[in-house]
Amino acid sequence: MQSYIINSVRSPKAKTKAALLQAMSMLEMEVYHHENRNLHRIREMQPMYLYRTLVFDPLKSSVGLFMIEVLSKCIHEEEGNEKMFSFIAGRFQALDRDEKVPVNFLLNFLLHLAARLGFSPHGTSGAVNPLFDLQEGIFVAEGSVHPLALDRPISEKLSSLLQDETAELSAAERRNLLDALLQYYRLHVPNFTVPKSLKVLEEVFRS
Repeated sequence: MQSYIINSVRSPKAKTKAALLQAMSMLEMEVYHHENRNLHRIREMQPMYLYRTLVFDPLKSSVGLFMIEVLSKCIHEEEGNEKMFSFIAGRFQALDRDEKVPVNFLLNFLLHLAARLGFSPHGTSGAVNPLFDLQEGIFVAEGSVHPLALDRPISEKLSSLLQDETAELSAAERRNLLDALLQYYRLHVPNFTVPKSLKVLEEVFRS
């Protein structure tokens, strides 16, 4: 995460066009970086990837903005992380290329991001350990249940999704899983709050 200052970006004669700086834009940049400053300057920038559908499709854009908000709440390090960047860029490019948003796209995004942040859910739901413990990140026996454990049906659906990204889920099950994963993030990411864009996303899905 880095912050940059750009002068006169909305001026007709500006070298840097405001369109390059829209949310979700992927850029190649040459920058002036100063170790002891919070704000840096950009010498030159150009598109790294040009979207074909994402910024024009209301549903895809809403999904993308939700992803951006989650990422901004989870990633605070200034050091470079090529693997994380490749994952993020790949998810946005996949969203752009797909004709429609895959029904489990956001759930899988949250699960893969959790793995890269170090708190991936582990195990599978079964007769011995049927419930998922949100605090511990593992499936546990019913005897060890506490308020932070998901109930059996939603635990089983989470287990299915962990084993198969295309697992069949109803709309209600996907929503319940999304709420559960956001609760999981609140427990494992300091100061994490439910993204405000979730309400917008819900409205778009309803329409």
